[in-house]
Amino acid sequence: MFAEACSRVSDFTKPLVISTRHQDGSVSSEVGTFIVLNREGWVMTAGHMYNSFSKFQSDVNKAKEIEEINNGRMARPGSPSSMVKLDPKLITNHSFWWGWDGVQVKTTYVNNQIDIAFGKLEPFNPDWVRSYPVLRDPATLRPGTSVCRSGYSFMDIKSTWNDEKKSFQIPRIPERDVIFFNEGMHTRTVSKGPSKDGGFAIRYVETSTPGLRGQSGGPIFDTEGRVYAMQVKTAHLPLGFQPTVEYEGRTVVENQFLNVGLGVHVGTIRDILDKHGVRYTAEGDDSGYRIVG
Repeated sequence: MFAEACSRVSDFTKPLVISTRHQDGSVSSEVGTFIVLNREGWVMTAGHMYNSFSKFQSDVNKAKEIEEINNGRMARPGSPSSMVKLDPKLITNHSFWWGWDGVQVKTTYVNNQIDIAFGKLEPFNPDWVRSYPVLRDPATLRPGTSVCRSGYSFMDIKSTWNDEKKSFQIPRIPERDVIFFNEGMHTRTVSKGPSKDGGFAIRYVETSTPGLRGQSGGPIFDTEGRVYAMQVKTAHLPLGFQPTVEYEGRTVVENQFLNVGLGVHVGTIRDILDKHGVRYTAEGDDSGYRIVG
């Protein structure tokens, strides 16, 4: 049912790799997903993919403050000999890898309340993407619709730090071989009221299957490959019963939950893109496509 749609969506669904290096020299990485919106290179992902970058900015300021304190102590005779130590897990280097080498995202907008971020890839060649997404008409979304989700789950990317080049290195990612799909149903629409940023209606599409680690920022789409929502989180709904199991000689009570996915509603996405003048292809009222922006 989703085979053709999955093939189409794979064209504009790309891996996002975030690499961080810490004060103690350790390197870690995180994988997410982003959507290429148009031929101008505008992209969209989950807002929480920028959390580590916010921490990096904060950690850089902390390191500068500690350096100033230590320099001040060294300059004053009779001052305490103990120096303030840096937290070994302070982030000293940070990098986004946006699907291609040598590109960066500029003009970034991040809304943490809604959990959406977008920006413009530079440089960008529109021929890198064979087909671009169509954002579905928000008025046509209905619970009970079959949907599918794509992203880069189950990937163990190990970034390394090249001290000579002062840059991160990651292994090659065979995108079409590792992109992961899981289907489900639009169970209900979750409304959270207006946002603090621009007065947008905060709406999410809830799905009967959970989003998986690595799929954040990826599309939730219908059988035609039209973008229905953007995956951002998984919610855990308590089922109200607690069976007991034996574990290592102990009786353990296990709370049971239903894991469901939540994606930013395409109506909210389109409202935000319209507000910021980002062009996209939209499904029209007559089921045709039109360029908006």
